[in-house]
Amino acid sequence: MRYHHGNLKSNLINCAYEWIASNGIDNISLRKIAEIAEVSQTAPYRHFKSKEHLLAEVATLGFEKLSFEIDKNITTDDATDDLVRCGVTYIEFGLNNEHIIDLMFNYPIKKAEYPSLLESADTAFGLLLKRLKYLHDGKEGAAPLNSISTHAYVHGLLTILQMHQRIDESTKTEFFKASSAVKDNLEEMLSKFIKNLD
Repeated sequence: MRYHHGNLKSNLINCAYEWIASNGIDNISLRKIAEIAEVSQTAPYRHFKSKEHLLAEVATLGFEKLSFEIDKNITTDDATDDLVRCGVTYIEFGLNNEHIIDLMFNYPIKKAEYPSLLESADTAFGLLLKRLKYLHDGKEGAAPLNSISTHAYVHGLLTILQMHQRIDESTKTEFFKASSAVKDNLEEMLSKFIKNLD
């Protein structure tokens, strides 16, 4: 068996994260993760009360990784530039981790039962809210509503680009052409959207 008891939980979470990132959520189970981690079939049940519990921990890790990437790319004193960087980073993370982002936002986890998941999601959202407050000279004002509008816009662009990368270039459909334009002009689109926020 590969892992010692002391770090078993985190290693099981990492195994599940890597499995989902490569294969999606379908067919994952505590027994499958035990097999991948080379531990006994009962070992995961010492740390996770259910499959949903494990998935909640993986989603938590996803939000932590997303927050780290966003925070790492906020490097200027210009709120607009930083918000563009936030958007680009979010989209790149989603394109590179499609199954993970799907788990984070779409899988029906009962989030209220997992405080660490709620906290990690709120931390990621807080990075966006903080920059929007800077955009409005530190005033609360419309920042909360604008943060929802911005997240909806950026997540919508991510969805379009996820669809784009599944299309064979040889098809040359109208959607492929339009989504190619989104890909090629992403920073400009984000900048225009942010500058039009009230």
